Amino acid sequence: MRSSKQAAAATATENNRGISGHMFTLHQRLYHALSLGTRYSEGKEWKWKCTDIEIQRHVVRSISSFIESVSPDTLHHPLVKDSMADIVWALVWILQHKSEAVLSIAANVVVKLIRVIPNSILQPYSLYLVHPLASLLSSRLLEISIACATALNMILSNLSAIREKSVWEILSETKTVFLIVSGIRKFSGGTMSTEYFQEMASLLSTILQKWSASRFSVWNDTKLMEVLEAMHENPDVSVKVALLKLYSGIALCGNGAMKLLQNGEALLQMMVLCMGRSLLLFCSDGRISTCPTLSDK
Repeated sequence: MRSSKQAAAATATENNRGISGHMFTLHQRLYHALSLGTRYSEGKEWKWKCTDIEIQRHVVRSISSFIESVSPDTLHHPLVKDSMADIVWALVWILQHKSEAVLSIAANVVVKLIRVIPNSILQPYSLYLVHPLASLLSSRLLEISIACATALNMILSNLSAIREKSVWEILSETKTVFLIVSGIRKFSGGTMSTEYFQEMASLLSTILQKWSASRFSVWNDTKLMEVLEAMHENPDVSVKVALLKLYSGIALCGNGAMKLLQNGEALLQMMVLCMGRSLLLFCSDGRISTCPTLSDK
């Protein structure tokens, strides 16, 4: 009979078949980094925590490197699938800890994780990221709030119907719609970046489309609607595209549609302008891009 060490080695060899030595090394480095923190049990889940900022940064960078090593051929490999729970719980703790020294790279790694790992693998764990991401939308650092809005939008866009009730409870608890609306209002002062408005408007549009309970507080906000109307004059087509997408969400409510039609001529002019400049493409992750028409070439 084989010894237990031989059996373990054989199992490891079998599990690692089909991946590169580089990817296996990055996986080992990831779990070495995680071992510097503390794993603890909460119900049926094993979670991770660590208050040391340098260890948090080391863990985030190790997660990023491992994700970057994943290829289309290895997406469904056990080494990848079995790592998702540990990766997500580490990111959840780091986002909840709210240390600005590591939040920006952590939020961007969440975006990378969602873009690389298929929703079928990630969705069982992505729900746990909703609360910390929503809580950071009002961060004073734009790069953090933008990355969190991007990641949250991708999660909500791929959300299964059976999870919508649970997620809406989280969005209500964190006052997500209020935080987004407050941020867009600030944009009117010219202090917010175009990217910030695009991501926040896209996220708000996704929420409006999925949850009817969110719509009243948006279309009934006079200050917000004034800010959006003033942005008709913004020459940036990407801003107009983001604005039209947001209007499409507001118009899902009858009263919201009537409010928009009060300035229907200006809205129609903006739509014609955008159609003349580009075809609107809305990517599967909720982000907005433009495709030049023949007349632009």
